[in-house]
Amino acid sequence: MIVLGIAAWNHEALLSALDRDSEPRAAAPAARRSAPVKVITQPVEITANDRTFRAVGTGRARLSVWIYPSVSEEVSGVFFEAQQRVRMGEILVQLDDREERLAVKLARVQAKDAQSLLSRYQLAVKEGGVPESEVDAARAAFDGAELALEQAWLALEARQVKAPFDGIVGIPAVDPGDRVGPETLITGLDDRRILFVDFEIPEALAGVLQDPEGQSLEITATTPAYPSRRFTGHISALASRVDPVRRTLTARASIDNSDDLLRPGMSFETAWNIPGGDHATVPEISVQWGRDGSYVWLIRDGVAERVAAQVIARKAGRVLLDGPVSGGDQVVVQGVQRLRPNQPVEVVEPDDR
Repeated sequence: MIVLGIAAWNHEALLSALDRDSEPRAAAPAARRSAPVKVITQPVEITANDRTFRAVGTGRARLSVWIYPSVSEEVSGVFFEAQQRVRMGEILVQLDDREERLAVKLARVQAKDAQSLLSRYQLAVKEGGVPESEVDAARAAFDGAELALEQAWLALEARQVKAPFDGIVGIPAVDPGDRVGPETLITGLDDRRILFVDFEIPEALAGVLQDPEGQSLEITATTPAYPSRRFTGHISALASRVDPVRRTLTARASIDNSDDLLRPGMSFETAWNIPGGDHATVPEISVQWGRDGSYVWLIRDGVAERVAAQVIARKAGRVLLDGPVSGGDQVVVQGVQRLRPNQPVEVVEPDDR
């Protein structure tokens, strides 16, 4: 009996002790849930999702030609030097034209004789001295002589190689005494007051090449010849169709080259801005990922709220979001691992933790 009483007493004491130990352990989780979690926040900013497109292109002059003679003849004079500015119609190369000058003189004499004969016949026909058919024949002979004179002038002018427009010539490729023909290159001529830069853009950007007011977009261009300088231009032309293989559209930018620093054939890297919409922007470390995608923790009314937000772009350690996030909202940047929905929080400064 004594043994049984002792055993019963030990059993009751053990149960009482277990009950006392279990009370604080059960209360501990409840206390942890209600205790505010210390977090560090930053205000949400609103940033425009502007992008910059870059492409490499090649420069070309506004007007550019290779100059060849139209006839075969010997060069009698070269009247230009490399990099000389010339005017439209200025003679660059003179070919031997002695025979053509004689031909012009002969055609002028024949036209004068034909005109005199026609004048005499026109007077004589009034008095009945010659038939009307003779007058018609004299008029035809005069017209033929006039045409022969024009042809002689054209042949003479063909011996002068002239500049077709204002520009700057290249290095002369011929010398006096050379025998040249229509296949002989004389020089190049460029009007480079405006330089064109052609480059390709993706098909997806074809609709944003003009600003909302309908004016051409501004671009900047750099070239290895002047690595520290930026040149400003505007998109001035677009190809009429998209390349069906590369899915690109050719664009042309015009750059003012009044100071004549740039040359046709230079390579350029062009850049132009693509305006975008405004988006909430948060530090990259505040964006979390779950099964349903990206989200952030916002602090509203002193508790944590999990807000789903889609990542639009990343810029310099910050993320542009699309979702129910407004400018000025407080987003958690540190302490996100301990947060749960509706978790009370205590916002602290970085040095107060």
